[in-house]
Amino acid sequence: MSQPLTPRSDLALPMKRSPDAAMVGNLRELIEQWRGEQSGRHERIEQFARIALGEVPAGTPPLQDPELYFWPGLESQPFHDRTVPWMAELEAAYPAIRAELASLLNAKIAFTPYAQGADARYRQEKFNLEEGSDRWSIYNLLDPAAESSCPKTVEFLRRWFRDELGEPMTAQFSALRAGAHIPAHCGVSNAFLTAHLGLIVPEGCRIRVGNEERQWSEGRGLVFDDSFEHEVWNEGDSRRIVFIARFYHPALTESEIEALGMLHERVRALVGENTATQRELLRSLRRSS
Repeated sequence: MSQPLTPRSDLALPMKRSPDAAMVGNLRELIEQWRGEQSGRHERIEQFARIALGEVPAGTPPLQDPELYFWPGLESQPFHDRTVPWMAELEAAYPAIRAELASLLNAKIAFTPYAQGADARYRQEKFNLEEGSDRWSIYNLLDPAAESSCPKTVEFLRRWFRDELGEPMTAQFSALRAGAHIPAHCGVSNAFLTAHLGLIVPEGCRIRVGNEERQWSEGRGLVFDDSFEHEVWNEGDSRRIVFIARFYHPALTESEIEALGMLHERVRALVGENTATQRELLRSLRRSS
């Protein structure tokens, strides 16, 4: 790819490009190269590249604004309960999953604050959480320790999801303290859907996705697209715990999943692991076209 032209002036010295502008240029070259490699594999890959490079608008509906990637041609709606074939199995597995959660709680195995790790600052700001806050905490079902503490739940995950494609990307017991509110936010991409199963649900717990609000029920599942603006309340008097799993949108082909995964690994290698940095550079790229 040819280098971008540098503006010149007879009246002033050329302005030096800022590090951010240079990084946006590098990101553009990365996506252009990826685009060429993926040529002819699927028409949605080419359309995605055009959106990512700012050549065409995403055309998302109101309240849908993925932080990193918008994949075109997928049904855009807040809830997708009938999209997954294993929902009935998930709900039927409630007694076994709930029993393993009870064993964790009885053994006083600690849940981990959600806002920690490499993206701690990003999560604190996005979800209005204090450092180390237990308002939102999780037990990671993808941790090797879960195989012994929650063997049936882990087996369900292997049965329902495609491990060869890296599914599920997230699997956890998610606890929200009484009185907690997770403010409105959007997820990273519409290429993923998120399943919830109510495990311990006091009165006063609800979730809004887009313009639709629902309440959890113990033993009942729901699936939503978290690239739509969503927020969560626990207005009850005790902790709410749900099972969460995140997976690829079923309408995506394996070639699309492979292509997106390859692109994201290259973006991470270029700009780093911090999601906020990835978000700002990808947005700057779209605006610069």
